[in-house]
Amino acid sequence: MELKEYYNIIKKHKNIFLGTILTVVIIALGYFYFLPVRYDASLTLSITRLGTQDTADYKYDDFYRLQADERFADTLVEWLKSPRVVSDIYTAANIDASAFSPGQFAKNITAEKRSSQVVNVSFHAPLAGQAQKISAGVVNVLNGNTEALNLDQKENTWFKLVYGAPVIAKFQPNYFIILLASLCLGIFLAFWVVLIKHYLE
Repeated sequence: MELKEYYNIIKKHKNIFLGTILTVVIIALGYFYFLPVRYDASLTLSITRLGTQDTADYKYDDFYRLQADERFADTLVEWLKSPRVVSDIYTAANIDASAFSPGQFAKNITAEKRSSQVVNVSFHAPLAGQAQKISAGVVNVLNGNTEALNLDQKENTWFKLVYGAPVIAKFQPNYFIILLASLCLGIFLAFWVVLIKHYLE
């Protein structure tokens, strides 16, 4: 089928074509406009040690220590994927999460290892104050788990988490990007809707 034929089909059903595009744009803009207020937060955790180990051996510029730090960073990320740990964080923040499913727990708080000693934790909340409480809950629970692992250590060389204040910002949709994306999607869907309509006729 030539391009001119496609043009004639769209022209014949231009009301359906334009209506589909308009519907997609309105739904997309309406969804983000009526989206509940949300605050996105980011917390950076750095891994350090409570002390240093005395040894006469060459330390290879602390290569093995950095390797251990990297493994522990992986452990932090895996902890934050656990519904049990995330549930403990919400409990520590005095936030009722009884209605959450295990899958929702995994989505509400995410962690990403940025380097061998840095883990970034991201989460969101309906209120800025709640985001602050969740941040404190993350620190308290992860420090508690870390200290629990340290109970049987005979030397004061176990891991310690260093953290700063979380960065909290109100989520602001970019309506220009949303408009462009919905227009592209609308044109794509409208094209196939018109072709199907033409085929059924």
